[in-house]
Amino acid sequence: MRKLIVMVSFMLAACGGGAASEAATEAAAEGETAPTEAPAATAAPTTASGEAGDAGTAPPANGSGTGHITLTIGDETWEFDGALCAYQNAPAGEAGSEWNVSFLQNDLQVSVNHDSFGPSVELTNVVDFGTLRWAAQGDAVEITVNGNDISAQGTFTDETGGPDREGTLAGTCASWLDAS
Repeated sequence: MRKLIVMVSFMLAACGGGAASEAATEAAAEGETAPTEAPAATAAPTTASGEAGDAGTAPPANGSGTGHITLTIGDETWEFDGALCAYQNAPAGEAGSEWNVSFLQNDLQVSVNHDSFGPSVELTNVVDFGTLRWAAQGDAVEITVNGNDISAQGTFTDETGGPDREGTLAGTCASWLDAS
């Protein structure tokens, strides 16, 4: 997975990721989850649940493009107008694959992945970790990959001390970067 994070970091640097690219490279070197940078948009919670965006036209090559992620936990929904998608060993959803779908927007990072530690969906305020940190991991979450579409459902733990809540994720990758 470290190789995958490093590849995503290089991809961000090539796209002019700025400070987030530097943080991604530093995080990858330390074995942490790498933050990513997004174009200006909003990721504010709402009370209405949303559906994943339409994939539209054929995906661009080499992991470029925007994609979309919608995460609902309890009665709050966050929309992310982008998704960076990468895999190694085998295409996402196939046996032996390790993959990560992540996006950073307005200080919030959403990440859904499956690696040697198992499945995981996380939402974090990367500027103030004490204000927002949700995670559904291992047996608490079920993730499905169908081509460029990702869906998840599970029990999310509020790592800031609140009660657990049920949640869902729907995402669409414009394309997948092969980080093998």
